Amino acid sequence: MNVKAHPRQLGLYCLLGTLACGLTIVCKLAIVWGADSYLYSLPIVGGVLASLEVAEISSPLLLALLGLMLGALTYYLPASINLGIRLIFLGLALPLVLLLGHRVRHNIWVQQVATQGSLSVSQSKQVTDTFLQRETSKSGAMGFYWYTATRAVPPVRLNNLETANDISSLQNQLIDVGSRQTGLLGLAFSLYNWLFANAGWGIRAAYALLSGFMGLSYFFKGQLWASRRRRS
Repeated sequence: MNVKAHPRQLGLYCLLGTLACGLTIVCKLAIVWGADSYLYSLPIVGGVLASLEVAEISSPLLLALLGLMLGALTYYLPASINLGIRLIFLGLALPLVLLLGHRVRHNIWVQQVATQGSLSVSQSKQVTDTFLQRETSKSGAMGFYWYTATRAVPPVRLNNLETANDISSLQNQLIDVGSRQTGLLGLAFSLYNWLFANAGWGIRAAYALLSGFMGLSYFFKGQLWASRRRRS
């Protein structure tokens, strides 16, 4: 078995690996754009779908395909090369697939605010940054990422963006009622408020863990195919 790779093979591996990662990221961004532009804007159900971040269901599937491709591409690498080096492309692609979609959603939101308020994009950016800074102590795409973890659909009307806290009146009433309860009922309200504040982070963590697991699993499957092909 040949343990050395020709420089041309290494170049081919890097080229095809880069193309595979780029294609995966483009597919993810297109899915997020479609979900945010059409699904999340639906009356009633749109908010539910956004809170579940249904576009992120594509992440484990895309990472599985990417892992399989990158594993198969190790055919062009020396058999003795370190596993960590083999996983570089997958390790770089995973956070990009998981996080860049939120930047797309942020850009769409800024454009929606500009349209609703008859503002320029730069003015809308200032308004939304001020809102995010007030709500999350962060601005831009990072502030949007933090904000949508607890409130999936941000407001687009200027009067709502100028409100100090956009939690619904019903939510405020439940928080107020819960703060006056004791015993098991108080514990139930506390649990509800905790879930309201952290459910979004839990959903994101679940998608991230599943995506990483799928990517690694199918990478090793692809690598097994490459190893068998190399020995044949």
